[in-house]
Amino acid sequence: MTLETDMGCLRALPLFKDLPASRLKLVALMGERLRFPAGTPMVRDTEQPDGVYVILQGEVEFSQGDAGGSVRRFQKEAGSIIGDVSLLSGQRFLGKVSAKTEVLALRIPRDLFFELLQTVPEFSLAICRDLASRVARLANVLLREDEAVS
Repeated sequence: MTLETDMGCLRALPLFKDLPASRLKLVALMGERLRFPAGTPMVRDTEQPDGVYVILQGEVEFSQGDAGGSVRRFQKEAGSIIGDVSLLSGQRFLGKVSAKTEVLALRIPRDLFFELLQTVPEFSLAICRDLASRVARLANVLLREDEAVS
């Protein structure tokens, strides 16, 4: 991919659509493009994050096993960001992330991610909106589970 193609891919994602061109170029240049064949682990359980992954193409699957041997899974698709919660909270990953299909991802190093949060209000707001949306979806799922138990 060329720099212009990378910038176009990023610009199409909600997290980056309002980023100034100079910052978008910085992300495209500083980010590490990675390909993961289907079934390949991207992040392992309890790994400490050193950056975030922006899924440019493909789907990923999160999975976490419990002591009883059952596994919970959910998927995320292109446009998603992975690792931001762990990075922001200083916590390790709670489960495994694998490529469900072939995945093209851009890994944004920790330092660049935090620099963008501190210096680009549009990026900080996009991350906040994305996190709030995920919390709302999670709350909705939990409330429906509670209704089923009652």
